[in-house]
Amino acid sequence: MHDGIGTVITREIFWNVKGEGFPIAEPLTYILALTAILLMFRGLAKGGFWTRVKMMTLAKGSEVDRLDNPMGRLWYTIVDVFAHKKILREPYQGIFHFLIFWGFLILFLGATIDFLQVDIIEPIWHVHFMEGGVYLAYSVITDLAGLMVIIGVLMALARRYFIRPKWLDEKPEDNIILWLILAIVLTGFLAEGLRMAATELKPGNHMNAYAWYSFMGALFGYPFAGMSADALKSLHLVNWWVHFFIALGFIVYIAYSKLLHIFTIPANIFMRPVTAQPPLKAMPPEMFENAETFGIHNVEEYSWKDLFDSDACVRCGRCVEVCPAFNTDKPLKPRDVIQSIKTYLEQKAKFAMDADGKMRIIPDEEYTGPQLIEDTIAKDTIWSCTTCMACVEACPAYILQFPKLIELRRYLTMMMSDFPAEVQVVFKGFENNSNPWCIGGHTRADWTKTCTPLTLDDGTTQAVEIPLMSEKGGAEYLFYVGCAGSFDERNKKVTTALAKLFNAAGLDYAILGTEEGCCGDSAKKIGNEYIYQALAMANIETFKGYNVKKIITMCPHGYNTLKHDYKELGGDFEVYHYAEILDRLIKEGKIKLKKPVEGLGTITLHDSCYLGRYNQIYDQPRNLIKAMNSGTLVEMASHHAKSFCCGAGGGRMWMEENLGTRINQKRTNEALEAGAKTVCSCCPFCLTMISDGIKELGYEEKLQSFDISELVVKAAGLE
Repeated sequence: MHDGIGTVITREIFWNVKGEGFPIAEPLTYILALTAILLMFRGLAKGGFWTRVKMMTLAKGSEVDRLDNPMGRLWYTIVDVFAHKKILREPYQGIFHFLIFWGFLILFLGATIDFLQVDIIEPIWHVHFMEGGVYLAYSVITDLAGLMVIIGVLMALARRYFIRPKWLDEKPEDNIILWLILAIVLTGFLAEGLRMAATELKPGNHMNAYAWYSFMGALFGYPFAGMSADALKSLHLVNWWVHFFIALGFIVYIAYSKLLHIFTIPANIFMRPVTAQPPLKAMPPEMFENAETFGIHNVEEYSWKDLFDSDACVRCGRCVEVCPAFNTDKPLKPRDVIQSIKTYLEQKAKFAMDADGKMRIIPDEEYTGPQLIEDTIAKDTIWSCTTCMACVEACPAYILQFPKLIELRRYLTMMMSDFPAEVQVVFKGFENNSNPWCIGGHTRADWTKTCTPLTLDDGTTQAVEIPLMSEKGGAEYLFYVGCAGSFDERNKKVTTALAKLFNAAGLDYAILGTEEGCCGDSAKKIGNEYIYQALAMANIETFKGYNVKKIITMCPHGYNTLKHDYKELGGDFEVYHYAEILDRLIKEGKIKLKKPVEGLGTITLHDSCYLGRYNQIYDQPRNLIKAMNSGTLVEMASHHAKSFCCGAGGGRMWMEENLGTRINQKRTNEALEAGAKTVCSCCPFCLTMISDGIKELGYEEKLQSFDISELVVKAAGLE
């Protein structure tokens, strides 16, 4: 018989709730348990869950396939949930959640085995398997599981009461849940201890020699070992009912709290988008001729899965912890964006529900409630995002935070013309010159005229020939230079370095020159899908005209856009970042690094968000630094998938940073704190932002910033 989570009472204990004198207790426990489950389902309605589900049915946003390869999705979900694959990326939080999860799961399985033994198997088949070594193993495992839960809960409470990170969200339910779990386990151990005080812990009892197999029960039982059997019986009975009602309360509370994530997060993991990039609402070109509105300003314009994300969010704060905007005192907290959508669903439901409880989409002219933009999610919040994807990478529930902000930007930009003032000039540059610098497009290839000649080993010089597609007719690789490499004076040095390296390796490549246009990344991330598609379609047509198959990019933003986003518009190309190409050419011996580069000192690498988190290119840039043998490589506090953004993504390169402190300065300080003298990057935006950070902070004597290609070309003796 059972007297607590995972605890077995032998038949000699006649005073349990199922024993003599309590004939109503056993059916009563089942009735109460069933009542608790029914109350939990009722709570789903009272707590707003079913209301939110009804609102989700109104969602009309486009969706990716969520049910393809169901067995693969199921296996991924099982591994992620039970192995805590993503949760354990943060050791402290991961460990205490792992302990609570597995401890509680083992205790639940233990209680289930106990129930099967006592209430089904033994009464029906008269088989008693809970004895001997099986019982002793059962005792050790379940007591260990309970101890795991206690340790996990105490770690969680310590974080809330003592560590208290600034990004931690606090609501009463957070503490209630932890104290409920702790109370369930402690009263369960107390029930076990009281039973043992009357049996195993008594000298001469046949189980006395095995008492410490139930080590937690023994610890709880020893203080009561001197009490009489009647006193133990009364105390045990009271404690058992307290334990039982706390457990029932826990079940009911699932519906009213974030405990619902027990069900919603596994579902969210199963339905995660199996796409190369976090998906945005599709906007096919024909949409610009027919659609009445663009972007999102009503919550039902999101997809149902976007809305379901809000119920999977448990406010853990991992997205806030890594957000560069939050960490530099901007108003953006990705968690709060998701939670605001959840709250807004319930608010709008009051207007959308008719007298019969049915939901309908309310036309804008009829709706008088709070608005999604500004009333619910402030404009400063929307424009603070750098689209660095740190929030998506960190989220253990696989929620897509920043794409929801891009959809709001689309509405503000294309419908309201409501965007930061400085962006207006950038849009004009895109439209008139196909670049955000607003420099004449006819000068896009002028950088080729300023390439310094190569000095050969015999002392003579040789001009650097940079082939044009229009003259060459075709090439294995299109070297897509991009706007920064064509117009920005600092980044022109990177472009020429790459051209020299490609020539030295004998690479079959060519550039488009004045036929090249902006990739459109900034326009897309700012929310101007119309301009983005115009730029992209022009490029795709040009690429196809030259039968381009392979493309090398200098900029990770261009790399990501050409590789992934262009596919939606019919542009399917094999795209490489230059770091991948140089790494391969060096390994093949086609580029020989002849001498170390002097004066670099300790080197650190800034991982570009669009190269790293977006495309998992981490090793190749580091391989290049190591191959030069020009200094010791150290990592900053934030690196690889946890790299801290430079602040230029999401179109922020072209916007003033008026709120909080500057993101690039925080990143620059991380480089200095790592003990580096040289900061390397392989992104023109990152190079600009880190270089500016060094100047703004007055670190010119302490730090220097280079693109990796600038150093490789020196090591190859090609300057």
